[in-house]
Amino acid sequence: MKTKLEKAFDNYINNYDLNDKKIKIKYKHSYKVENLMKELAIKLGLSKKEIEVSKTIGLLHDIGRFEQIKKTGLWSDVKTGIDHADESCVFLFDNNHIKDFYENEGYYEIINKSIKNHNKYIIDSNLNGKELFFAKMIRDMDKVDIYRVISEEYSYEFDKNELSKKVLESFNSEKTINSKLIKTKSDSVLSFLAFIYDINYNESFIILRDSKNFEKICSVVKPKNGSEQEFNKIINKLNNYIDKKIETI
Repeated sequence: MKTKLEKAFDNYINNYDLNDKKIKIKYKHSYKVENLMKELAIKLGLSKKEIEVSKTIGLLHDIGRFEQIKKTGLWSDVKTGIDHADESCVFLFDNNHIKDFYENEGYYEIINKSIKNHNKYIIDSNLNGKELFFAKMIRDMDKVDIYRVISEEYSYEFDKNELSKKVLESFNSEKTINSKLIKTKSDSVLSFLAFIYDINYNESFIILRDSKNFEKICSVVKPKNGSEQEFNKIINKLNNYIDKKIETI
């Protein structure tokens, strides 16, 4: 049985065409992230109220995507010039629609800042402790499910000869890759694999491992032009990184 939050979300989605593949993918993604946020909140030992806040952030984090897709037919912030996280916050907080979904105003600032920061390359340094805590949660769980989405909807080729120097340097430094550095399709592959380096909670790595989403995404990348050894080296490096994070719990 759906919660009040979920019923309100579905009512909002009635404004959009679920036969549109992009809308349908984002609708499913929203529910997946809601459930992942609940799972992480439980693992982190949060209170019942904080679990509800986590689920709210998860379900609503991409709500700006739907209007973006409806208006442009795209979900690329770069191509559309629309920051979907900012648009989500405008709809929910500037236009006061958050009350349609969640009524406890005491958590509005946490929800607002978590959603606003879920897609940013760097988290706003002005967040307080609680705001930062939840912002890191949504960044983690969003990435866990993005791996699933990519593995189900796309296929990629990887050519080590196409990798840009700065992209490779960033990856080897165990850093996420700024989208401004991406020049080739192989750069793009390395950039989404490098999401691993921006996962914050060790518990999130357990969820990632249990979901098998990272394995799935690796399986849809096909090395070419003798890049098998280099690609396997990259995957082994990332799997070792995941294992070390889990071992520290």
